[in-house]
Amino acid sequence: MINRNINLMLNGFKYEVTQNFETGELKVLSFGKYTPLNKVSDYARAEASKLVSGPVGLPILEARRAACEGCEGCDKKAEGEWYCDKCGCPKWDRSRLQVKWEMPAATCPLGKWPEVR
Repeated sequence: MINRNINLMLNGFKYEVTQNFETGELKVLSFGKYTPLNKVSDYARAEASKLVSGPVGLPILEARRAACEGCEGCDKKAEGEWYCDKCGCPKWDRSRLQVKWEMPAATCPLGKWPEVR
């Protein structure tokens, strides 16, 4: 069996893949931290945390907002919608920072939010 390793970049995500020349099969060996699969998993965990535990308390919410307010990655729209340009999420209703601030398991990709316990 002859294999070769390939590094792929698809839609901004990096994958290390091996190809079996006999079968043509491609197998993913590793991928970067933020891949579509990881994003889906992180999103589901964040949404579930709010359903199970309820929204974070006001002090945490205010600390998250303050961290984003001065951040170079924060994209503030004129309509009052804030998005993070660093997290890799698409800009849709559930990825607005105002929504993420309330989710206990949501995290800042730059590590600027206080830890929720």
